[in-house]
Amino acid sequence: MSNHLNKLQLGWERLQKAGNDQESIGYALVSFHGALEDYFRGWLAANNLLSLEQRQRVQDRQEVQWKELVDLMQEYGTLSDEARQMIFNANKQRQEVAHGNPFVGTRAEVENYGRFVQEQIGTSSTAPTPSASGYVSYQPNSGLSDISAEISKAFTTISSGIDRLDQEINPTGNNRLTISYILCGIGFIGFGGLHRLYNGKIATGLLWLCTGGLFYVGQVYDLFLLPNMVNEYEKKLRAKAGVSSFGVPQNQPVVASQVYRPSGNDLMIKLIEVAESRGGSLTVTQGVKATGASFAEVEMVLKEMLKSGYVKIDNDPISGAVTYYFHELD
Repeated sequence: MSNHLNKLQLGWERLQKAGNDQESIGYALVSFHGALEDYFRGWLAANNLLSLEQRQRVQDRQEVQWKELVDLMQEYGTLSDEARQMIFNANKQRQEVAHGNPFVGTRAEVENYGRFVQEQIGTSSTAPTPSASGYVSYQPNSGLSDISAEISKAFTTISSGIDRLDQEINPTGNNRLTISYILCGIGFIGFGGLHRLYNGKIATGLLWLCTGGLFYVGQVYDLFLLPNMVNEYEKKLRAKAGVSSFGVPQNQPVVASQVYRPSGNDLMIKLIEVAESRGGSLTVTQGVKATGASFAEVEMVLKEMLKSGYVKIDNDPISGAVTYYFHELD
């Protein structure tokens, strides 16, 4: 997927998750605006009506900024005066967010701007739809993805039903093999595959159920496979619970008696060092991983530097993640 579509998708996802949180709604606007900018630059760079020099210049974000970008889109594209004003209003709000100021717009305004950006880009693959709560619900694709979601939902429902059945007929968990043989036996009177469903083999269990245990041949064959089938399922249950076959917890975390976690100025210096090692850019997650501080601590320090003008905020051009750029370290 192209970069502008990634940012457009990120904008809808952020808006869906934002609820009434103004800061998150502001970040959604940043993503939408970034998507439009990338699209405009790409469209102009590929337009043969522009000179080679112009096509090269529009790819330089420092040299060609929003006013010239919009001027070119009006001259060579179909951008209206009304759209021009909408873009400039959004750019003003985006700059406020980028400088760490509170976002003062409304959710409806950001949603409308997202639809406007989507219309400009000319894609329907990320069309939002209203949810029961009134918020937009991001739906990335239709068709096969919808079928896949329904199948996944059905499997989850079946798995939950099997777990409840297990708790009712086997509360102690000590006689799974016996119950598996009983369920396998029921297959010979028309309900094949229950033993497979009981032991977590949902897909083949449904196949057995629809074909009479593979026309009884599979049902008979499973009489010999049941001990291994039960052992395999119980092994998965133990692994999920994090215990060995003897009931001993595995992978116990090693707890240091004292862990140094930088804070205050020390944390700020550490984040600058990490950003320098990464070419002058840093996300909150990268800062947490490198320093061991909490997400709230790292984000608070980065926002303080943002307000002081030492860093700028934007979406990463590849991942779309909110990234802080230390312009003095470029």
